[in-house]
Amino acid sequence: MENTVINETVFTQLLVDVGEDMLPALVDVFNEETTERIADLQALMTSVDNDKVAQSCHSIKSSAGTYGALIVQQHAEELEIMAKSNSTAEVQAKLPLLIKSLEDAISALTLKCD
Repeated sequence: MENTVINETVFTQLLVDVGEDMLPALVDVFNEETTERIADLQALMTSVDNDKVAQSCHSIKSSAGTYGALIVQQHAEELEIMAKSNSTAEVQAKLPLLIKSLEDAISALTLKCD
């Protein structure tokens, strides 16, 4: 996997699919929803609920892939599997990486639409 926050190929295809006029609004929605998810994940860091983590990561995985945030998608997929396996210690260790990659994706997408 390439080591960039946003995969250019995926992002360019999204731009083609939705159009230049619509993309900034979609990115705004992604950023707002992702900010809410970050808050939820931060709360789960102290009191892990594996079912909630798995559910949240499943949603994050799908939306991140749409915008080309493949590192986020990878972390979310790994966390979803860990949470479904009730690997609480691993979930607690991996949550900060997902949160950081989500924050990086928000920043990168914002820059792309400015």
